Amino acid sequence: MKPEAIKPDLGLLRALPKVELHRHLEGSLRLSTLWEFHCRNRQRLHSSFESLRDACTVAPGVRPGFQGFLAHFPGLRFRYGGLEAVERVAAEAVADAAADGIVHLELRFSPIFWALRMRRAAGGKEQTLRRRVQVEEAEGAAEAVLRGARREAAERGISVAFIVTLKRDLGVAGNEPQARLLERPIGRELAGLDLAGDEAFGQGQFVGFFRDWKAAGRGITVHAGEDPHGAGADNVRRAVLELGCDRIGHGVQARKDRKLLGLLARRKTALELCLTSNVQTRACRGFSDHPLRRMLAAGIAATINTDDPAISQTTLSREYLRATVRGGVSFSQLRTCTLNAARSSFLPAQAKVALAERIRSGWPAH
Repeated sequence: MKPEAIKPDLGLLRALPKVELHRHLEGSLRLSTLWEFHCRNRQRLHSSFESLRDACTVAPGVRPGFQGFLAHFPGLRFRYGGLEAVERVAAEAVADAAADGIVHLELRFSPIFWALRMRRAAGGKEQTLRRRVQVEEAEGAAEAVLRGARREAAERGISVAFIVTLKRDLGVAGNEPQARLLERPIGRELAGLDLAGDEAFGQGQFVGFFRDWKAAGRGITVHAGEDPHGAGADNVRRAVLELGCDRIGHGVQARKDRKLLGLLARRKTALELCLTSNVQTRACRGFSDHPLRRMLAAGIAATINTDDPAISQTTLSREYLRATVRGGVSFSQLRTCTLNAARSSFLPAQAKVALAERIRSGWPAH
């Protein structure tokens, strides 16, 4: 069968085994579950389910820009409940991924976010509460995420790895409880370290954290080159050279620098591209303008991801479909992106080889 004969549709793409490297737990929550928590804990942030939905999601066809995209996260910041609530949302995120044909998921999250969601925050401001989070609280929240996600992954027959996400706006002191999890017993269970948030906040201040995690054999991924009005390609270069990245979250603006593209290809630094959110943040003008094909042609290990599937109202299968129907990516290139994701995962070497073989055997050659 010639490659041109295969016309992928959503049903076929859901059935194919897929790997996702860039999915935020905070942006993967079922809105129905959020509304249940909101009502149960007598919150007043949202007046109705529709209010919550509008605050937390980007409407189809809307491109709010980078800051506008980030502005949807405050809608998630209210009390959810105790450890059981955290376990539940983590399990639901894994269940949703498995139902979409994902066989390996790398779930990134901020333990501080989840520690705060468990607190009774009445009368306290979010910024004040952030500063008071202790490493023990962050560890308890992280343990709940891992318990819920692993239980569901075992039932679904998929694998899941966990990445701790630092927040740029919290600075070194604010992120310390999360970064110090490397020293705690749970540190053995964490696959990697990430940095996310507004790129206007410098990333150089976090070099020490990333060196420690890298020395401990953990994977390193950093959000960089997403904001179209930020330092762009230079942020990507610095993430690679200063923070020792194995992968770059997004990295769309690297397309503007030919030397940087060569560096990424030589170092085999994978790009975690997220088509819908890249359009919504205006990192690119539209799906036809997305640099995925050019990245692949440049020899870069490009991958396809959802970023925040609830906020962007998408799934990984839909991202694959948009890549091919609206982005001009061939079926063969979709397969290549999936293999790139398997090979760039933060799994141990032997498990990584087994995952790549599972993808090869599960996808048609053309």
